[in-house]
Amino acid sequence: MTHQEQVLQNGYCIFDLTKNTDADSVTPIEFRFTAIVLCLEGEATLDANMHEYHFVKGDCMCIGNILYKRTMKMSDDFRGRVLICKSSFSFDTIVGIPTGFFESIYINPIINISDETEWALINKHFDNLSLMQEKNLGVRHMELVALTFRSVVLLMASFRGTAQLEQSYYNHGDVYYRNFIELIDEHVKKEHEVAFYAEKMHITAKYLNELCKLKSSHKAKEIITSFLISKIKQEMIMTGKSIKTIAYEYGFSDQSSMGKFFTKVTKMSPSEFRRDYKVPQSMED
Repeated sequence: MTHQEQVLQNGYCIFDLTKNTDADSVTPIEFRFTAIVLCLEGEATLDANMHEYHFVKGDCMCIGNILYKRTMKMSDDFRGRVLICKSSFSFDTIVGIPTGFFESIYINPIINISDETEWALINKHFDNLSLMQEKNLGVRHMELVALTFRSVVLLMASFRGTAQLEQSYYNHGDVYYRNFIELIDEHVKKEHEVAFYAEKMHITAKYLNELCKLKSSHKAKEIITSFLISKIKQEMIMTGKSIKTIAYEYGFSDQSSMGKFFTKVTKMSPSEFRRDYKVPQSMED
C-alpha cells in the first residue's frame, strides 16, 4: 500500500525518508494533505507550493496542500521522518488553536528546535503515531490518533513562541477567518473581490479586512490573490490547458488581462513560469 493510499484509508501516514527512498513512487505530484517533516540528520531542499524550502538537522517543517515537483534534493546522510494527513483530518483535530499560528506557519513553515527536551518530546509523539499506525487500538483508535496529532501541533505552536497562544482559543474572529479561507478555496476560481466574501459571511468588507490584518498581517485582497495565483499555477502545471483557457475559466476577460495580473504578482509571465517548470506549451498558446 502506498503512503497516499494509507492516508486515504486511515486519515494519516507516518514514514521515514532517506536519500535512498524512492519518494516519487509513493508521493503524487499534487495532494491536498498536510505534511510535517522532522530532519534527524543531514539536510534537504523540498520544492513545494512553488517555493524551495531548505532544512537541516533539528528543523521541523509543517506545510499544507502540497504541490510537489518530482525531485527533492537530499544530502547523502539525510534522514527524516514524515507525517502526512488529510486536510479534513487536520482541520477536525486543530479546532480552537489560534489562527495566527497557522498563518505564521504558512509564511515560514520551518521551525528550528534547538532545545533537546523539546526535540525529544516531538519525536516521542512521532513514535506514538508510528506505533498506532502499526497496531489498531480498537474503538478509540482514531480518537487517540487525533489527540496525539493535536499535541504535535500544540508543541509546534509553543516552539514557535507563546505570543500566538495568548489569544482566545476559540472566538468569533477565528471562526470568521476560517470561514473566509474555506470560501476562498471554494469560490476563488470566479470570485476575486473582497466584497463577495464579506457578503457571503454577512459582514462588511471593512470588518473582514481588519480581521484579516489582525489574524494574518495581510489584507483580505492579498490573501485572495495568494490563493488565486496558487491555483492558476497548479492549473498550468497539472492540466496542460492553454493559458487562454485558464484565463477564461478563472474569470479574466482575456489571456492578456490574466497575463498582466500574473506577471505583476509573480514577476514572471505565465509562459516563463511554464518554461521554468518545464511544462510543455499547449498547442493553443
